[in-house]
Amino acid sequence: MEYLHEWQKINLAEPLWLFLLLVIPIIFWIQKKGDTKDSTLLFPTLLRIKKSLTNRTDYSPVILKLLRCFSLVFLTLTLARPQFDRSTSSVVSSGVDIVLAIDLSASMLALDMSEDQKAEITRLDVVKGVIKDFVSKRKHDRIGLVAFSVDPYLVSALTLDKEHLQKNIDRLRVGLTHQTGTNIGSALAEGINRLRTLESKSKILILLTDGKDEPPPPHSPLIYAEGAKNDNIKIYTIAVGTATRTRTYLFDQRSRDLMRYGNGKPVVQVADYPVDKEILQKISTTTNAHFYEAKNKSELLSIYNEIDRLEKTEVELNVNMIFEELFHWPLALSLVLIFLEFILAKTIFLRIP
Repeated sequence: MEYLHEWQKINLAEPLWLFLLLVIPIIFWIQKKGDTKDSTLLFPTLLRIKKSLTNRTDYSPVILKLLRCFSLVFLTLTLARPQFDRSTSSVVSSGVDIVLAIDLSASMLALDMSEDQKAEITRLDVVKGVIKDFVSKRKHDRIGLVAFSVDPYLVSALTLDKEHLQKNIDRLRVGLTHQTGTNIGSALAEGINRLRTLESKSKILILLTDGKDEPPPPHSPLIYAEGAKNDNIKIYTIAVGTATRTRTYLFDQRSRDLMRYGNGKPVVQVADYPVDKEILQKISTTTNAHFYEAKNKSELLSIYNEIDRLEKTEVELNVNMIFEELFHWPLALSLVLIFLEFILAKTIFLRIP
């Protein structure tokens, strides 16, 4: 991938010269029409004369023509002026700061969003794949990551380092916050605190959950939504899952991993996981944002894509335009091939009319 990225930095300063490549076959066609059909002998040794009397095919004209053809191709590339882009850019200011709040309660181990029943994956695995795609699109935004169950856990502070963020998304797992319940208000509080003091043009919190507050919290999440509204923070809420009753893996508090049978296979049971869609909708409405429902991966992808479109980024960049000229490489190759053709035509491939 690194080599592919380097090749993508090569461009042509004057690509219109490449139209000359269309002339090369015309040149050889004209040359072929003018060739005589008289017999010739290879020179200079008797051995070559003996070989000419055999039925073996002589490829010397083809080799010489190929050398000339490639020399003309590289000469054309020289005129097109290949360059290596060494320009640098740094973000002076970004228009959007984003916090992603991801539910890590036990219900995220449900299997109802699996696309292949033979290779079932959890809701959390689906979510991780989608938010990684979302993060990769927001190249110039600062993004933070908050995980929550009963208590919130700051996985990553707001950062422009997307590689660091992707690694932290991979770390997400049920049990990371040491509880398996759900407290939506605590997640909102943590995300809002990370955004409220920032001076960005747009501040958004995307809260994703598949449950409701359990145990019941001392304060309604709507209190935090009102505070977010006062701080000009939009809260997009997403409810994931196809149904409240679904097949699911079970979480083992002792091992802090999936509950497994003696043979190592994870335990799968049917459980009820109710979702408080009403409170999620009220939270988003309070902050002039949107509430979404995602029953599968494609719906979740479309939701994050819609948020990506709604929250456009205005970025101020400091750009240094630096281009390294590469024309000397195809020019050198062209000269080497022309010289090689000349030497071969005058020595081992020499013909006497």
